[in-house]
Amino acid sequence: MNSQTHIAVVGAGIVGCSCALWLQKKGFRVTLIDPDEPGSGTSSGNACTIATYGCVPVNSPDLFRRLPSLMFSSDSPLSLDLGYALSHPDWMFEFLLNCREHKVERIIRLLGKLLAKTWDGLDPLLDMADARDLVKQNGFMHVYRNQREFDMAKPANQARRRHGTEFIELDQGDIRELEPNLKIPFERGLLFEGIHHVLDPRALCQRYADYFQRNQGELLRQRAVEVKHGSGSVEILLDNGQRVEAERVVIAAGAFSKTIDGLPMQLMKLDTERGYHIQFSNMQHLLSRPVSWHYAGFYATPMNLGMRFAGTVEIAGYHDKKNPRIIDYLTRKAHQMLELPENPDQEWLGFRPTCPDSLPVIGYSTMSEYIIYAFGHHHLGLTLSGITGKLVAELANGEEPSHNIRPFNPRRFF
Repeated sequence: MNSQTHIAVVGAGIVGCSCALWLQKKGFRVTLIDPDEPGSGTSSGNACTIATYGCVPVNSPDLFRRLPSLMFSSDSPLSLDLGYALSHPDWMFEFLLNCREHKVERIIRLLGKLLAKTWDGLDPLLDMADARDLVKQNGFMHVYRNQREFDMAKPANQARRRHGTEFIELDQGDIRELEPNLKIPFERGLLFEGIHHVLDPRALCQRYADYFQRNQGELLRQRAVEVKHGSGSVEILLDNGQRVEAERVVIAAGAFSKTIDGLPMQLMKLDTERGYHIQFSNMQHLLSRPVSWHYAGFYATPMNLGMRFAGTVEIAGYHDKKNPRIIDYLTRKAHQMLELPENPDQEWLGFRPTCPDSLPVIGYSTMSEYIIYAFGHHHLGLTLSGITGKLVAELANGEEPSHNIRPFNPRRFF
């Protein structure tokens, strides 16, 4: 056991909380640092699926062909702030390089192998935190308005199948039988039978944090502004002037990891995909499982508090101002899909941490063996949170990681 070894975790989203629990499981003394309530940031607003099918990245060989229509159509799930993109040419160029076919196939292969370990990381945490009531298994559905949309998605779906994801192809009658409240007569679909979804992702984080504190974990509600590493230890400076000394630090602050001084984040090419959701209270009865309207780029997910419509991608940086066009887009598409009240009860913007190769960053910092990175999970933070925590704890404990993390090493950007 490592009860005398102190490790600080910066970031109390789903990845940070998972790292903290796994480190406790290994016997470390852990301090969790975040200025906000656990799970109240980007982790609270996702589409809620445990997306073990999610090996296909946003990077795509056909993005070059589709980019003009995606950028300039008012009926697009993608929004690009041209000024922001031009001011970050390195990230954009690297992202486009990773849209080449051989690069995309490599990303799919690496994510597929990591996603296969999802439940190795999640199952122990759900048991530790007594949180299985927040997870439901009733499958997940992709739907397509017509055969053309279905055929366009075939390469991605064939890639999923090659990497171990099974699904059943559906026709219009099948879809109507499974989800009779869908207003659109979707002609084709896919049913992923074994998929789980989370009924309240913020509550899941809070359940983890409650267990963490009951298990003698320390939660500091402060912002980490700087990390300094020395010989055998690190020092974390907080925004109230407090200093936390620890033998190791895990940086798991998502997209905001790049705001911490003392770390070479600009070299990491970490940026953000802004994601949105709208939510209609007490409408969760309309669907029995999450349904993704694939071509429209969003999910409809029944949750404890209502029906959430989450998705879209906006490249526009870290400012907090919502894009009304995207809120309007989601609201319009939601009403096309289901019979809903006129206006949503909630509008939300979050910041997905994204690297241009759509792979997470898991491993030792390029600066110091006392700093471990765990961020950059783009659309898969909820799904990969548990296995990331397990791998981080193994690294901290001097073990050979149970999954090959070399492809996710921070040094890949150098």
